[in-house]
Amino acid sequence: MTLTAEQQSVLSATGCEIAFDNLTRQLYATDASIYQIEPAGVAFPRNAQEASRVIRAAADAGISVIPRGAGTGLVGGAIGDGLVIDFARHNRQISDLDPDRRTVRVGPGVVLDRLNAFLGPHGLGFGPDVATSSRATLGAMIANNSSGAHVPVYGTTADHVRSLEIVLADGRVERVGTDGEALREQRESIAALVQLHAREIAERMPSGLLKRWPGYALDRFSREPSNLNHLLCGSEGTLAAIVSAELNLVPLPRQKGLGLVFFASVAEAMQATVALLDLKAAAIEHIDHVLLDQTRGQLQFQAARDLLELEAKPCESVLLVEFYDQVAGRLDALSRRRLGLRTLLLKNPAEMNLVWALRKAGLSLLTSRKGDAKPVTGVEDTAVRPEQLPAYVAGLEAIMRPLGLEACYYGHAAAGLLHVRPVLDLHSTADQKKFRQAADEVSALVRQFRGSLAAEHGVGIARTE
Repeated sequence: MTLTAEQQSVLSATGCEIAFDNLTRQLYATDASIYQIEPAGVAFPRNAQEASRVIRAAADAGISVIPRGAGTGLVGGAIGDGLVIDFARHNRQISDLDPDRRTVRVGPGVVLDRLNAFLGPHGLGFGPDVATSSRATLGAMIANNSSGAHVPVYGTTADHVRSLEIVLADGRVERVGTDGEALREQRESIAALVQLHAREIAERMPSGLLKRWPGYALDRFSREPSNLNHLLCGSEGTLAAIVSAELNLVPLPRQKGLGLVFFASVAEAMQATVALLDLKAAAIEHIDHVLLDQTRGQLQFQAARDLLELEAKPCESVLLVEFYDQVAGRLDALSRRRLGLRTLLLKNPAEMNLVWALRKAGLSLLTSRKGDAKPVTGVEDTAVRPEQLPAYVAGLEAIMRPLGLEACYYGHAAAGLLHVRPVLDLHSTADQKKFRQAADEVSALVRQFRGSLAAEHGVGIARTE
């Protein structure tokens, strides 16, 4: 949308820094998705009061608002033609740390790695560990209900939120938590609607999934209707803008051990994942040859390639199986399973960090692939129950093979979530048609398994087409 001079004047009168110039609007027209929408302007509030004033002014002027963090989202959730509100430039305060209660308060612009660096000397950390931790902000993680590799241990961000300070669409600032006092009338009205439709909610929202989205978490709210945080976490800025959060913290693991199991095919790795679930690993991550091949010739990953002996002992697929506590015995139990081609056991923190750095670089490695054909998003965030993975991957291959598509499969195997990225040239009309066909067929396949079409990357634009 194009703002009138009067609308720009109303917004500027709030005292909040706002940019209307073409360059800034072009910079904020994209996030990490494939979409591009130029906003009407970009606001940079320094605190809750400025955020409140600019959101109220936007509402009075009939302008939609789009809260934004660091723009690392893959589904277009941080872009739109209204007023983008950037909470990442400012709002980076960390306060009220209580090591005994294991709580802390953060601004929405705090980056996850910075928070964990602050907490580390106290033996504490924030549980969910997204791959973009070097740039992902806590406000956006809450808005997206992000999780990460260690979801079997830590769950999602919603599991660690105690209270939220929010700005509503009319500019009101409220603090909501478990006591149910704030916004009581609205909360009770929503609870009544949820109760009225409880059977349909139970039928439509799949159970047994460690990572599940899209949609407001009505099932979670129905179990604790006094806590509006259950609806706000994962609502992607559609219900309120987050201006501060009180978080629960977790003790850092006393020990860590990492087992790597190498396979001749993705199918074998998925079968092994099911066989390993009883070991209760902190994480089981999957990397396939498409991603591993991208590390070839890259100096920053050569040490990891040497450690994994990828040149001398090539493979199609690797499982990263991490354990916390009782490490020696659990790594030994993994080794005795004699799965796949071979197993490599690591206890050295520096060596484990090399492997995790490779895994965290998955997205950047894939997007840097040479040529016009890239592993693309669109069906990259589906999830089923972990025990369904072998049949699910077979179904995916049955979709990709007739289309002549190579696809990358990597992600959180322990949670039943694979980031599936078909390699396509989206400049090509033929590949655009293949993309649409693959997306439709994968969506139908996920429904057959009563899985989730979007497990952790959110809804944004991609899931609403």
